[in-house]
Amino acid sequence: MPRKYPILVFLLDRINVARLIFILAFLWVLAYGSLGCYLLRSQFNGIHSFHDAFYYTVVTYATVGDNTIYPLTTTSKNFVISMVACGLSSFAMFGSFVIYQVVNRVQKIINKIQGGKINMKNHIIFCGYSVITELLINKFIQNHTPFILLDNAQHHELNNAKDGNFLYVSVPNRLESLLKANIEHCKMIIASSDLDSENILAAVNAAKLKQQFNKKFKIVVRVLYEENFSVALQNGATDVISPTLMAANAIIELM
Repeated sequence: MPRKYPILVFLLDRINVARLIFILAFLWVLAYGSLGCYLLRSQFNGIHSFHDAFYYTVVTYATVGDNTIYPLTTTSKNFVISMVACGLSSFAMFGSFVIYQVVNRVQKIINKIQGGKINMKNHIIFCGYSVITELLINKFIQNHTPFILLDNAQHHELNNAKDGNFLYVSVPNRLESLLKANIEHCKMIIASSDLDSENILAAVNAAKLKQQFNKKFKIVVRVLYEENFSVALQNGATDVISPTLMAANAIIELM
């Protein structure tokens, strides 16, 4: 896209193509009804200006109606029928779209008031990001498994989904971060950053909240070094996994 159209590039980057097509279709049927009624105004009772035509189009699509404006001829009646056939469903869908956006915005405001706490339940919480995290996230998306990623780096692609699967936090393994991810109602915590120390700290804090809320969710910790297995288990982890050690053992078995 040429640089001389920065505003257009900005909008296209942020507007879902399907939504854009839907909005354009809605505007088309609205223009179709308004212009058609205005051009046929002599065949309608009560239409004298473009504003009258626009008003009649809106109340017709909204199924409200206005008994002071109505078609007088067969041509105008047939045009109203074509309006309804073309635009009624689009108008209803647009209304639903607007309501969804309003509800979604209100929900975000409520979340901010609650300190950003999400409303997921029976979900997976990732603390930190790594190659393993990325692979698991891709699987969870395919399987429609609810999850939330806590990380101190941006992951905008995970918030393109309907509910959003990412929370930006300064420290993923802090108690405050885990509370924002609604740990009380989660199914599992996966500490999967590249540093053993961060993952073990996540296990410590998750175990504290697990005891506080008297829950039974699993705390899975990824470690790189074998000596950290016992450390992770002693500090709250219910399961400890080392992909590198598993790979090394698999290679040794092939020898």
